[in-house]
Amino acid sequence: MAQNRQPLKIGVLGYLLVFGLAVVPLLTGSPASMAYAWSFLQMLALVLSLNLITGFTGYVNFGHIAFYGVGAYAVAYLTTTTRIDPYLFIPFAAIVPAAIAYAIGRPLLSIRGPYFAITTLGLGEAVRVIIVNIPQFNYSEGLPIAAYFRYNVFNSYIAMYITVVALFLTTLLLRRTRYGAMLEAIREDEDLAESMGVNTRKAKLAAYVLSAAAAGVIGGLTAITHVYAHPGFFSINLNVSVLASLLMGGGGTLLGPLVGASIFYFIADALLIRFPYLHLVIFGAVVMMITLAMPRGLSFILYRYPKISQRIADV
Repeated sequence: MAQNRQPLKIGVLGYLLVFGLAVVPLLTGSPASMAYAWSFLQMLALVLSLNLITGFTGYVNFGHIAFYGVGAYAVAYLTTTTRIDPYLFIPFAAIVPAAIAYAIGRPLLSIRGPYFAITTLGLGEAVRVIIVNIPQFNYSEGLPIAAYFRYNVFNSYIAMYITVVALFLTTLLLRRTRYGAMLEAIREDEDLAESMGVNTRKAKLAAYVLSAAAAGVIGGLTAITHVYAHPGFFSINLNVSVLASLLMGGGGTLLGPLVGASIFYFIADALLIRFPYLHLVIFGAVVMMITLAMPRGLSFILYRYPKISQRIADV
């Protein structure tokens, strides 16, 4: 039991280190440092939000980014129609995607395996097409909101920082509660979990709705930071990047999203600078090697080799 707690302890320490380092840009007051750190926090938040459904239940969601885009458009549309501070509409960035997830989740989550992944891929594209054909959303030009509030980089950074902390605490709670154990049981063997009395439908739906709400909040905050909501928020490339980060780090864990987001953000950025024309090829090869060598992600090294996690925890 003590050995099983070591990876969780390391995960907590890892996040505390990141939260401490993330305060540095606030102390320096450098807009460039805050912008760079904000981008990393955004990626970490997206991976943590996807982890709530894909990591814990094993349901690979290629439509996750649709909720991110819906949240962005919810904030932008309400801001342009009311002309008041967009931060007041962040709750709607969670409510609207959560309501959509609840409505479609019941039939959608009855599909399993690759069929679920393919269906969610189509869902994300369908939402994008609907959005760009609605006149109130200004078609493919999107909704600029810069004229309706005074942008402040400090407020934007603090909001994303708080979001990551909230998702960290949510993931930590899931790792230590009965509900989290139910989700993990679904991931390992859904039929067996159901036979043992787990209400798999309700458990999956709750995780799906929670994941969608989190993605919507991140999308809303991103729209405020960019002072603009546009169809690019539904980019499948971003969804693949978030999913690849989760797979590299390890789904269903606390440390996995942090490891995966760090690898994707910092290594991919370094490769882009060093090899501007080959960075995608090189990084793709890195992702492939990691997933082939460690199918459950890098963080599972701590579970496979408890002596390593013990030594790290004792440092």
